Amino acid sequence: MFIQNFQTRIYVQYSEVVEKTDVGKFVVKMLSDDPRVIALYGKMISCGSGSQMFETKTLAMWFLWCANEYGIEKAQNYLESFLDSEKISVINALWVLGIEVDQPIPLKDGYVIQSVHHMPDSREKEIFLQTQLGYVLQNTPVSRCAITKTCLIQKTKDNEVPATADDDPEFWKISRQLYDIALLLNTLSDSFCVPYFSTSYVDHTIPFGPFAGSGGGSPIYDVIAHGSNKLHYDLKDTIGLLMTKYNNMNEPKKTKIQRILNRLSQAKRRTQIEDKILDLGIVLEMLLLDDNSNHDQLSLSFRLRGAWLLGKSAEDRLKKYNHLRNLYTYRSQVAHSGMLCKGRRAEINKVQQSFSEYQSLAENICQKMILEGEPDWNKLILGFSESTPTNS
Repeated sequence: MFIQNFQTRIYVQYSEVVEKTDVGKFVVKMLSDDPRVIALYGKMISCGSGSQMFETKTLAMWFLWCANEYGIEKAQNYLESFLDSEKISVINALWVLGIEVDQPIPLKDGYVIQSVHHMPDSREKEIFLQTQLGYVLQNTPVSRCAITKTCLIQKTKDNEVPATADDDPEFWKISRQLYDIALLLNTLSDSFCVPYFSTSYVDHTIPFGPFAGSGGGSPIYDVIAHGSNKLHYDLKDTIGLLMTKYNNMNEPKKTKIQRILNRLSQAKRRTQIEDKILDLGIVLEMLLLDDNSNHDQLSLSFRLRGAWLLGKSAEDRLKKYNHLRNLYTYRSQVAHSGMLCKGRRAEINKVQQSFSEYQSLAENICQKMILEGEPDWNKLILGFSESTPTNS
């Protein structure tokens, strides 16, 4: 996509400084004589999701760049800290599609939703910013923010030992949580979030900083919708509560919620109303009909459960009951015949106009069941409150 990017440019620039100037050669000689540097020969320097073979030249390039950016004294202090440490700090990052933020949104346990503008300078940041300005193909997905967490990892890896999933288990646990947070954001009103590209960055004050090799997963290909919705700072408490409730679930429940949220996200991103209805119907069936095996009563249970779960009054329950009845009917039409409203355009237009209300129902039901758990459906529909005594 780009022959020259931020990291390539500074690498080329400082490679020449190290190889062709007296100061560059002096720094290489100084480092080469340090026993702590000698001990790194043959080792891989980790950046979290990737690693690169240690080279004195690269360390010298970083040192000169750091001295130019922060001053010689700070660069020396950063170097000493690196050489004396067994662990280094990295930013574990998941670039996402569909959302953007004006300012960093701090979540619980050190997770942060960051604007592209607040991310470390890198080839990815440069590409995404230039894409926003229209300097690349228009159909290229544009990430406007990332979900991140800073964590400690082992500084070196043995070049002779193959990397395994057991290396830095905390780093990979955090990586999984980043994906989970991205999925949970799909429960928010009118928002969709797609995990796009997973990577990590070494802070620029830590070798090799911007000279670190690239590491991370390939871009994730899914139903891509262009554009994004802005997440507001005041949603941080809701997101934090969703994270807490989700993390307390057992693994089978988490797996179910992941599938539900993936479908909900797809329903928001699709363009064909038939596909949107089908996905949304599947989401609500997984939420409302998990225990119901009587096919003759599915539609009734679908309507009653959703209406009683969200309805705040008899009138509100009736409104939601009708929306759910219509949605179930439309979903069945598409699933069984491949057509919506027998292809009648005027009726399809009405479905499209009402879809935002159907989507809001699904978002609210999904969020409520994550936060409060699945209710006792019989008690809910019969009007029992938490304080109502029951006889066994």
